[in-house]
Amino acid sequence: MDKGDLFPDLARPDPPARLRAAAIKIRSLRGQVGHEGLTPAATRTLIDEITAALETLAEALERDGS
Repeated sequence: MDKGDLFPDLARPDPPARLRAAAIKIRSLRGQVGHEGLTPAATRTLIDEITAALETLAEALERDGS
């Protein structure tokens, strides 16, 4: 479930800002990779960031296509 669905009164970040934030977070996670890969927590964060960025991109494309 999306946070926007739970808290509709909260402003959603604009798509470019959300994508930039996700890219920065993903780059920072890349620095956490050890010889055995990411920790489980970092892996979950990576998946969350990629998912949020893709959802934001999809929403922006839907708005532009309307």
